[in-house]
Amino acid sequence: MDKGSSGSNDANSLSHEIITTLDISAVDITYDDNFVYAACEDLHVRVWSKDGWQLVAELGETDTPPLFVDVDDTQVFATCEKRVYVWNKETWGMTGWFELSYQALTSTLSGDYFYVGAREGRLVSIKKDTHETSSWQLHKSDITDIWSDDKIICTSTKKEEPKVWQKEQDTAPSELARLDGIGKGGVITGNPKSVLVGTSTGEIAVYNRADWSLASTLKSDISNSLSSMWANNFYLFAATTSGFLTVWDLKRGEEIGSIALNGQKINWVSADQDRMYIATSEGIIITRLSISGIPIDVSSDEPHVWTDSLLKTSPYDVLESALQLEKKGDERYQEGFFHKSVIDYESALQILIDNTHALLEVPDERQFLTDELNVRLSKALLKSKINEIQTLSEEIRQLTEELEVRKRTDRDIKGVEKLWTLAGRTVKESKVLAEAQAGEMLSYQLIHVVESFGVDFNEAMSKYAEFRKTIKQAISLTRKIDNEWHWMERKRTQLPKRKEFLEKAMEKLSAALEKAEPEGEVRQIISDAFEKYKRIYSQIDRIVSSYVGEQDSTFATREEATSALESMLAVIPKKIEGLEDIEKENEKNLEKQRIISALEQALDTAKLFKTNKLLKSIKAELEKVQPVEDVNE
Repeated sequence: MDKGSSGSNDANSLSHEIITTLDISAVDITYDDNFVYAACEDLHVRVWSKDGWQLVAELGETDTPPLFVDVDDTQVFATCEKRVYVWNKETWGMTGWFELSYQALTSTLSGDYFYVGAREGRLVSIKKDTHETSSWQLHKSDITDIWSDDKIICTSTKKEEPKVWQKEQDTAPSELARLDGIGKGGVITGNPKSVLVGTSTGEIAVYNRADWSLASTLKSDISNSLSSMWANNFYLFAATTSGFLTVWDLKRGEEIGSIALNGQKINWVSADQDRMYIATSEGIIITRLSISGIPIDVSSDEPHVWTDSLLKTSPYDVLESALQLEKKGDERYQEGFFHKSVIDYESALQILIDNTHALLEVPDERQFLTDELNVRLSKALLKSKINEIQTLSEEIRQLTEELEVRKRTDRDIKGVEKLWTLAGRTVKESKVLAEAQAGEMLSYQLIHVVESFGVDFNEAMSKYAEFRKTIKQAISLTRKIDNEWHWMERKRTQLPKRKEFLEKAMEKLSAALEKAEPEGEVRQIISDAFEKYKRIYSQIDRIVSSYVGEQDSTFATREEATSALESMLAVIPKKIEGLEDIEKENEKNLEKQRIISALEQALDTAKLFKTNKLLKSIKAELEKVQPVEDVNE
């Protein structure tokens, strides 16, 4: 069943013709020049010939159902939960597998590397020729989708916004952008100009790769959750879990139309020339989509020529529209809105490209306007990048001043890391742009600005690294004291010993405070710890002092204490001897504890008033009921 498109493309109806159906439940599809490959739920990867759609190979079995299938010139790769299997395309024989340390959820093959999105936010990278494996935690939650080309890797999770990463040679990818225009991520795909993120509500966010801004949001009448997307420069094919396939014109940002597959859940879509491969739980549908009877060929370098354009657009309309945008861009350029002028010039050029058919009658005017727009676009791009560098330079100078003057910054670590990433990317882009526009005078200004910025950038990174080092040292000191203090509390150490520990800890903190900058963050960290332990120390000191005071107040004079101790020593031996006459064990233990308690009090009193002779006698009596080995135990 077809559903006609709405909007300005009503004259261009979308239709589809089923070429064939392969009766096998598949979760992923890929292809090369000769074959179509499908990851099937029955532990196999199946291969069909494009010529006649004959089954030519069944690869497997795998230990768990394959999740994704990818191919290069010589090999077939199937990603399972804990393994990536590899087969030889010439013999269809298995060559081996890679064991994965993290459970795989998605994967993609890009150039010389095989990338696996796994649980715990892990991205696993496998180098094809050496089989060298690396992994990095890029998210806090599971990576559920990946899209990659020769420059970037895009990752998506269900709980976080998608992220874009710069590919790095043999090292962890560096973060370029967070695609947070419409919230948490879902299905992700892209083309050389855009990255597209499909959400659970059916909306599709289109991000501009020039500055990673949200360029537009595509909203269809079908608001089901998206399960798979495929895009090139001109078209986007978006599949839903409810069995709809919607086709978008990316140049116009308009929905062309959609088709329904009788409620079959679509697991994956892929496009190849004029064919669409659609993997569902009931089978693989190979279909041909057409607009107004003309097949959509995704391999074509030109977009579909719309019927209404042929009927309504004259060369004069096209040229006038382009000139209006050029004028608008000129005005914005003069006002200093260079980025907006870039958009206007690019839009004007796009009008000329999209309407090439209408300009065949005026080739000279088309070429003249194209050249003129390219010159203006070059200048606007250079000025826009210079402006961007200057803005970043000011931001970095502010950070440097904060560290120099205040010895602290209000930026959190993530904010600073994001600034470093943005600055590094902007420098790279600026150098590439300056080289590409070397014939423009402004390119040399850009080079000079970049070189000056590089000095400030490196200085800021150096100062921040030193700042973080002092912060880590302060945190390490306070954390060590915290750990030792908590250990003493767990061991139920006596309060006098805790007091002694706190005295030493406060000495260390006080020494660190003397070295810390008056207004710096280090001082704040150490000061907070010092005040905390000072407060605890005061409490313990009052408790211990109160305890000693109570002991002091029992006897007013040495003579009074001596008299009491002598009286006790006259009675206590009889009490100890009487323990043997107590038959019940619990009563005997209770009486024994009472005697020990009294003797310990007497011992403290003897020490306090320095009655050494009596002290010796008390110790002797105490050893009768509490031998030394018992005390040690």
